Amino acid sequence: MLTINYMPSTSHWIVPPIIMGILVILLFVMSIQRFIKTKKENQPFIQLKNKRFFEENWDKLKLFGTLVLFILYIFAMDVLGFLIASIVFIFLFNVLFAGVMQLEEIPKAFKEKTYFKNEGFCSVCISLLIAIIFSVGIWFLFGEVFSITLP
Repeated sequence: MLTINYMPSTSHWIVPPIIMGILVILLFVMSIQRFIKTKKENQPFIQLKNKRFFEENWDKLKLFGTLVLFILYIFAMDVLGFLIASIVFIFLFNVLFAGVMQLEEIPKAFKEKTYFKNEGFCSVCISLLIAIIFSVGIWFLFGEVFSITLP
């Protein structure tokens, strides 16, 4: 039978092995599905001819922005703590994927005093609300309800 040695100081290390196990199982299932499909169509299992890693006109800002934000988030958790770092970086991720151009609308909304009629301003406010609500929710659920230490 599977046993888990639980220690409150290392409880945040319970979830990563579970996630890795799920990912390995899903990889196995996907490989079987690919094998069956290629056998039916009489094609090779791995086909790299005429394949590209990136699509044409791919969004470099989102890819590299995500990588930079993720690395900074890891370091920020050590400095700011889980809750504050999560609020800041979830907000930044939301702004990055919603469109950085919407930040340009904020001064315009203040100048014209059209706060909630301005689509960019509303999008940034919604991103901030999402960041706060979900970060506090995750912190409360895992830290308080389940008593799992967060990084």
